[in-house]
Amino acid sequence: MSDGEDKNTFKKPDSVNSTNGMPQNPELINGLRNLGLNQYEARAFHALTVFGSGTAGELSELAELPRPRVYDVLRGLQDKGFVVLKPGRPVKYASLPLVEALKTLRKQRESSLTNELKRIDEMGRSLQARLKPMQSEREAPEDLVWTLKSREAIYSKMSSMFSQAKDTVVITSTPEGVARKIKACSSELDKAKSRGVKIHVVSPTATSEISRLGVLHGKSLPTRFVLADDQALIFLSHDRTHPDDEIGIWLQSPHFAETLRRVATEKK
Repeated sequence: MSDGEDKNTFKKPDSVNSTNGMPQNPELINGLRNLGLNQYEARAFHALTVFGSGTAGELSELAELPRPRVYDVLRGLQDKGFVVLKPGRPVKYASLPLVEALKTLRKQRESSLTNELKRIDEMGRSLQARLKPMQSEREAPEDLVWTLKSREAIYSKMSSMFSQAKDTVVITSTPEGVARKIKACSSELDKAKSRGVKIHVVSPTATSEISRLGVLHGKSLPTRFVLADDQALIFLSHDRTHPDDEIGIWLQSPHFAETLRRVATEKK
């Protein structure tokens, strides 16, 4: 746009004056806040989008922003990729198309999430290294039993079991359940297979993924469970239970795990 184009400056409708600012759109403002803008930033971006570019003073009046805060608000919108400025005397500000702003916001969020995940991993490794000496001083009981709530927690333990497996893995579930478990733990299962771990799947239906991983035992058992050497993870809830309400029991017991393995894999 050239400097002389009227849409480069604020155009107030007749219903808007210097005392009441622009009409507010609470639904739109809340939507912008859900993207991560604060109240002032959302109102400023809304005003710039509706009425075009303008100075900080004009924006303060139209969007009803406190004059001392308006530059901080515009700087925040700039950092988040929602506005651009045109140098001059005075400086003018304009909104970017929302689709462009969202691309910038997405990249910023992805970068922030990646850094946060790295920080969690580093912190976890540091804490684990400090906890190991403390754990080794305690005498571990022969059998350990824990109750797990939610599919996310259960599958996290299942992944850990597969990662530690040295000899045998057994997965017993419905065809749909088997598919979910293989998908959730595909990396851990592939690594276990490459280490020479023998993988058994107990389910009525054969699939190419099961054949690739290990041995299918074509039968149905009333109880769903997963084994990895001397660890057992038993699903207590029905397979159609909501993922957040799913309950399982994890135990480390060589005798119990061996009993379940025989029930699952041996022929009648």
